[in-house]
Amino acid sequence: MDPYGWLRSLVPQSNSIPRTLLVVLLLYSFTSQFLPIEPYLVPYLTSVKNFTNYQVATSIFPISVYAQLIFTLIMAPACYYLSHKLVITLGAFGLFLTYLIAWYGQSLVAMQIMQVIYGFGTSARLVFSPYIFLLVAEEEYQTMTSLTQTVSLLSFVLASELGQFLALKDAAYEIFFIISLTALGVCCTLTFLLPKDHSSSSFPSLTILWHPSEGWNAKLKETWNGRSLKILSLWWAVAFAGISLVQNYGTNLFDAIDPQSKFNGHILAVSEAAGSLGSYYAIYIDKFANRSRQLIYLLGSAFMGILCISMGVYANIWGAYVFYVTICAIYRTFACLVSVQCGRLLQNGQFILLFSINNFVGLLIETLLQAAVELSGLSIFLQFIAFSGLFFVATAIFICFSYIDNGRDTSDMYMISEPEPEYILSDCVPQAG
Repeated sequence: MDPYGWLRSLVPQSNSIPRTLLVVLLLYSFTSQFLPIEPYLVPYLTSVKNFTNYQVATSIFPISVYAQLIFTLIMAPACYYLSHKLVITLGAFGLFLTYLIAWYGQSLVAMQIMQVIYGFGTSARLVFSPYIFLLVAEEEYQTMTSLTQTVSLLSFVLASELGQFLALKDAAYEIFFIISLTALGVCCTLTFLLPKDHSSSSFPSLTILWHPSEGWNAKLKETWNGRSLKILSLWWAVAFAGISLVQNYGTNLFDAIDPQSKFNGHILAVSEAAGSLGSYYAIYIDKFANRSRQLIYLLGSAFMGILCISMGVYANIWGAYVFYVTICAIYRTFACLVSVQCGRLLQNGQFILLFSINNFVGLLIETLLQAAVELSGLSIFLQFIAFSGLFFVATAIFICFSYIDNGRDTSDMYMISEPEPEYILSDCVPQAG
């Protein structure tokens, strides 16, 4: 009788990769997000480092936004000319260095450098999903994406609740940092256990970046080939921008409705827990989403837009909590579905290019709308009504393209492409057969 059989039964089985590698992938997903210090970084900087709230809001945190925007755009070239594994490893060490500087750094310049490194580390996280697509067969894209996302979100929930517990016990900030850095140290170690991939010689060299037939411009056109992939990519970017703004300003809305509420931190944790459930159940919704001819995305974005408006109109704290948790859960479900469906539709196997550009466009939309909203001086309630417009734009994208394609041959529009040949890591970045 196997004494460890019960333990192995807890780990899902994959037909594409060994169970030990699956454990490494899940542990990486968990440790990269287990950061109890993160929700308390602002009070740490103001109460311990003696920076003012104005300095934190205008001279420190905005740096990471712009850094993330730039680093997200260059993730694809970095993976092509280096390797996915190396970028993931550098990203993990970048996050480790981020919190080390936050702990020991003293000057404003040190905090700004910390935010630049944080921008790189968070951007490098997006490499993990396309890297998984290189490891597994197409039929396991959804399962692996959902599992790793579920574990990441559960890790965030546990770290948040641990941080809340430590805060209530008036624990020293050093304990927060020690736990966070220990988790990131394990994460850095795990990256060395990932299978190695290699840069691809088939991609444009630095001397022909924008050559019309060989450079990156041609590679971009080749990647987004097909109406369905373009529409899903637009939905991906717009919905990403919308949910990011909702999450960025969620606590501001809660505070405006009820400044005395003590449940805000728990609600953020509950929203991520609901998101983890949504990510997991995307495995079971996947086939229905394919058969729905993408109607499910239209309905999902419309419903998120209605929820966003409700948050801005219905000034009740428990109503806002319910709407917030619901919209986060719905988005996480659709985020898992849309990234996998885009990966299946991709004909040239350039997963990192797909993820990098789609996320960059989403971040750019988020940054521009956030700047516009702040300059406009809208109340927090009107801001949420403005944010809903992004979800309705995502809905309109599907409606407009459906109208344009009415009467045409839409076999490209709503169907998943034919399975591509299987790829192995020794082939470097996969190419269409």
